[in-house]
Amino acid sequence: MPILQRKDSDRTEISPGVGRWQLVDAERGAESLTVADLTLAPGSMVPAHMHPTEEAMVILEGELEAVLGNDTSTVRTGQTVMTPAMVRHGFVNRSGADARLMAIFPTARMERVPAG
Repeated sequence: MPILQRKDSDRTEISPGVGRWQLVDAERGAESLTVADLTLAPGSMVPAHMHPTEEAMVILEGELEAVLGNDTSTVRTGQTVMTPAMVRHGFVNRSGADARLMAIFPTARMERVPAG
């Protein structure tokens, strides 16, 4: 049973002010799961996009504006955004503090599709 730690993952910046640590995926031995830890600085955003699989995003810290389809909602620590496959979604951090979320996918090879 592997024990994976965030500190052993490289941080990538998926957009200005948004750090992503890939915790679980095919590269780390998973067959059907991807888990990522994201931190959003104040004023940053995860641009709207889609995936061919569903996704659950657990808000671990802070407050974010979540876009899901044509709806926008404020989400806070302890809430989970459930996004169906091929539904447009994204986040904006309009608060004055960092926010953090965990993204979970039922695939070891997560794909991202622009929300054109």
